[in-house]
Amino acid sequence: MTTEPSGAAAPHRPLGARLLRWFVWVLLALLLYVALGNLVHRVLLPLPPPDPATFPRVGDVLESRVEGFSQRVLAIEDGWVHGELTLTPGAAGPPPHYHVGFAETFRVLQGELHLDVDGETRILRAGEQYRVEPGIVHRPHNPTGQPVVVGGGAVIPLTFAACLVQVYDFMETHGDGPGMLLELSVAGDHCDTHLPMPRWAETALYAAVAPAARLLGHRGYYPERALHPPGT
Repeated sequence: MTTEPSGAAAPHRPLGARLLRWFVWVLLALLLYVALGNLVHRVLLPLPPPDPATFPRVGDVLESRVEGFSQRVLAIEDGWVHGELTLTPGAAGPPPHYHVGFAETFRVLQGELHLDVDGETRILRAGEQYRVEPGIVHRPHNPTGQPVVVGGGAVIPLTFAACLVQVYDFMETHGDGPGMLLELSVAGDHCDTHLPMPRWAETALYAAVAPAARLLGHRGYYPERALHPPGT
């Protein structure tokens, strides 16, 4: 009868088994991070809602030099902003996106608006208009050398207008990079602008990103960056 020598090494695990073990541990750690992180973010330490007193008012101008947009608030009725949007020559516009809670109607008063809708570019000239329904990916831009003015049907929720002020301010100082994803992950429902992907995928992405965004100090809405900060 033979016996194992004292202090003999344990059997060597195959590489595949070790990789699987590490994968399971990493997956469990990520799931724990997402679960605990979102518990803290959404339940234990939720961000305060935006202060309506800081929202845009009639006569304000929402301006984004990055996108080449300038939107003047003409009227506010029942929580909806009626405005006139001007696109500077060569305006790149926003990244492709969609909205869930409202449609957008682009009625061209001057120039030629290029409107990407679900991967197809439509050119709208003065007197023409196009309604983008909720859930449809779109991007208005102006590759021409002349300004484009859109009005008439340019109506957006007041909460979304407040979100645009925040987004424009952030892009001005940080650009439209990964930081914007962190901002949007904690912005909440008032910022009804969504990535060009299925909602479930965006929800999963934001659930994974939001806890890290909170740890890095992102708040989504900053009253001091609004057009009308508290106390003004």
